Amino acid sequence: MKLILGIGNYGDIYKDTRHNSGFQAIDLLADDFGIKINKKAFDALTYKGTILDNDVLLMKPLTYVNLSGKALIQAMNFYKLEKEDIIILVDDMDLDTGTIKLKEKGSSAGHNGLKSIISVLGSTEFKRIKIGISKPTFNSADFVLSAPKDKDEYNKWKDGISKACEALEYSLKYSFEKAMNIYNSHVQN
Repeated sequence: MKLILGIGNYGDIYKDTRHNSGFQAIDLLADDFGIKINKKAFDALTYKGTILDNDVLLMKPLTYVNLSGKALIQAMNFYKLEKEDIIILVDDMDLDTGTIKLKEKGSSAGHNGLKSIISVLGSTEFKRIKIGISKPTFNSADFVLSAPKDKDEYNKWKDGISKACEALEYSLKYSFEKAMNIYNSHVQN
């Protein structure tokens, strides 16, 4: 089983914010396959089923960004999953808006959701698809909890979320390594 977790904050006020890029990619995946992520389990909204011949558990934690690992570890323990079985979808300020990067390991780069996951796993070695939101031009907390105001930047951000979903689907159909080879060749930062 693959556990696919989107990092984000639960609630309508956070829905269209940069920090919810992971949630939005999960929602896009669900839309692509006509599924609903509405069961509450493991401190998260979940869907357990099959996508592209893979058994999957999709998760949108209700714990908010800073405690994403709490929801993750509950599901991993219940299903006896290993860190190799997880894929995290997350916003990244070090990537240009609209770009994505797939990685199999790495630091948190200051992202509190990744810090939480690293803490519960005791490891930085897990798959992630990073969605570029660019560097903040103002207070970073306010920046990640808002949507881009500029229409072009907003559209680039949404394109990045679409690319992340596309890369995730490709990784489920083929492999994460093959997806890295294809989608990372376009990273500009």
